[in-house]
Amino acid sequence: MAGDLASSFKQAVALAEAQDKDRTTRIYADIDLKDYYQQKYSTVFVSCLKSTDHADASPFSFVVAIGKDGRVLRLYADHETNIFACVRPTLQKDEFPHPPISPFYMHISMSFSK
Repeated sequence: MAGDLASSFKQAVALAEAQDKDRTTRIYADIDLKDYYQQKYSTVFVSCLKSTDHADASPFSFVVAIGKDGRVLRLYADHETNIFACVRPTLQKDEFPHPPISPFYMHISMSFSK
């Protein structure tokens, strides 16, 4: 299975962008995945911001490779911040809504500016 996964953050981003062209994956991403992610991870990020000493609130991007059963196959990040390090364990143990294709690459860009 790991041989089928992107080998780098850059490759994972390209695969995520390519998936956006397919109607089925756009529907999954815009409805199922977006709602799930926003409901669960808004509180996770707020908790990490509050609990991390000297939180590095610089913007970052990450990609989650999601398997057919919704489990996280691999995480990719453009750079490591202590906020992402705090969120990483929750992401790694999560089970997302089951995607229409596997692996499904979810690309998220985070910015904490006020």
